[in-house]
Amino acid sequence: MAFFDFLKRNDKNLNSFTSRTALNRIRQDVSTWRDAMREAEAGQFPHRVKMQRLFVDTVLNGHVSACIEKRKNLTMLRDFELRNADGSENEDMESLFEAEWFRQFMSYALDAIFYGYSLVSLGDIINGKYSKIDVIKRWYISPDRLNVTIHQYNLSGYDFLKPPYDLWHVWCTTPSENGMSNVGYGLLYKVAVYEIINRAMLGFNADAAELYGQPIRVGTTNKTDEGERSEFASMLSQMGSSGWIIKDQLDTIEILQNTMGSTGFNIYADLEKRNEAKISKIILGHADALDSTPGKLGSDDNGAAVTAMREIQTNDGKYIENIINGLLIPKMRQVGYIIPEGLYFEFESNEDKDGKENAELDKQKKLADITQLLKNSGYSVDPIWLADELEIPLVKVAPTASPSFTKEVQNALNKLYS
Repeated sequence: MAFFDFLKRNDKNLNSFTSRTALNRIRQDVSTWRDAMREAEAGQFPHRVKMQRLFVDTVLNGHVSACIEKRKNLTMLRDFELRNADGSENEDMESLFEAEWFRQFMSYALDAIFYGYSLVSLGDIINGKYSKIDVIKRWYISPDRLNVTIHQYNLSGYDFLKPPYDLWHVWCTTPSENGMSNVGYGLLYKVAVYEIINRAMLGFNADAAELYGQPIRVGTTNKTDEGERSEFASMLSQMGSSGWIIKDQLDTIEILQNTMGSTGFNIYADLEKRNEAKISKIILGHADALDSTPGKLGSDDNGAAVTAMREIQTNDGKYIENIINGLLIPKMRQVGYIIPEGLYFEFESNEDKDGKENAELDKQKKLADITQLLKNSGYSVDPIWLADELEIPLVKVAPTASPSFTKEVQNALNKLYS
């Protein structure tokens, strides 16, 4: 291992053990998509290098990236609570998790749903908080051998589930789809084939725009002198921007339009749209979940798209809750965080949130009605107590005095307005 002594070793981040070689990017097509599956399902020495190399290109697609961001936000924008073993809310612990490090952790953990797995490095603790959340490069990770290798395709490596690495890394996985591996392939494997086709469509569409969007200039000449023919060809090639040409009587110039007119591009746009609909279905559960969903999540007028996203939000929420309660919080206790036994993390459901808001509004309305009834009966209510109960700051407004005028001014005003 002396050859790698130049690397700065950090047991809290296994990226420091991997070689500093660039990921070999290649042209992706349907055959490389299949090769990635064959490599991951190899009987003796399975690897995920080709699959992860495929994925880093797949997420560059704008539609794929937007769908992933939308799905992650369904979970990351939810309110959460830390509860003691008796079910009471622990606000002190909530303040610990309401930090940027925790948002970054959730983001990397959710990425496992798309890539198949994430190994999240928690990093050093500075001022009582994790200082640098990082994700280990996936093409150096073997989900089947549970290690991080120095080079791609190495068989032996560092076991991240054993000391000293286990305390500083959280292994987020997905279930296997077919039992061929310990870990699933992620949603991006299903998405990749449609993205590959759309990537090809983009190139074909650009070629079509060049070939059929621009009319073809055709020149016919009886010139035999090479110099004259070259001059004639040069004039044809420079006809853009109000170009002009001098020709003999026997020379002819034509501008030919394609027979498809302006509708030829539809064959590409239609296929691209159908593929994007399938990508939306895979990631968000509905073809229209990204582009055609009005209103906010949870409203009753969005139909099947909102129902699908609500189901995904619930499933992803349970996934993150299990990781935090089963993996993250126990590791935090082991490295020195004072966390009560039995404490657990949970997201606040939309139904609970709406119920609390409705109950609070109902309470405020009842207090206002009681206060008005007491005032009409000759009683007064302590404004400090009422402000605390309503959780609304109360400010007394001085009554506005009615303006008074002299008799002469009043008569003049009456005359003016009459």
